[in-house]
Amino acid sequence: MKKLLFDMHVHSSGISLCSRVSPKELVRRCKLSGLDGIVLTNHFAKRHVYGDPIAWQGEYEKEYRITQKEGEKADLAVLFGIEVTPLSEGGKDYLIYGVAPSFLYREKMLYEYTLPELSDLVKEAGAVLVHAHPYRGKSTPADAKYIDGVEINCHPLYYDNAKKQVAQYAKEHSLFITCGSDYHGDVYKAPCGVYFPDWVTDERSLADALRNGDHLLKIHDIDPELVKKTNIHQGGKTEFEESERKEDT
Repeated sequence: MKKLLFDMHVHSSGISLCSRVSPKELVRRCKLSGLDGIVLTNHFAKRHVYGDPIAWQGEYEKEYRITQKEGEKADLAVLFGIEVTPLSEGGKDYLIYGVAPSFLYREKMLYEYTLPELSDLVKEAGAVLVHAHPYRGKSTPADAKYIDGVEINCHPLYYDNAKKQVAQYAKEHSLFITCGSDYHGDVYKAPCGVYFPDWVTDERSLADALRNGDHLLKIHDIDPELVKKTNIHQGGKTEFEESERKEDT
């Protein structure tokens, strides 16, 4: 059975204001990096909302539809996901897998729900809730009774993927583990993700595979020297920008 490699955590600039890549460029870079698919997990956080919140939800869905179409052109599967930051959680981020865009439209904005409320919503939808980068900075993992999994996050700018701590917490609380690059286009694209069987073709089957343990992790240990060379915040060029510069000369 063929295994499909998905990056479970990526962002595009139309919604995630901290991202440096458009949907088209995101798809191009992810395809070039050898992925079979991505889960677009744009930020659903109050600080990213511009204009009317209700209209912004429509823009959130539109950004996904644009990225999905770009993925079809490039033969890269693009599934829908959400990274929500509940106001009550002090900045902690949670990834939702297994829902369609219709999940966005509720009586309140998703970040207005408490973690227990959000957990209930996700369960009712037959989806799963994952604590993103649970050990980043001074953060600690969420109460295990409200989540289904924890993430090994390989964003190079944070240097530490905390894989040992995540694995230990997951083992102690019978949680599954996911892995993603948290790609924003501001440093090199970490070669990481989750391998799924080829029957994973949509959001629901992806969530089922996570729940059932039908997945394998591809973990990347951050390369500090490559971070220095490709950190665009400090004058570096990502590997994609550097290759484009060479092609132009």
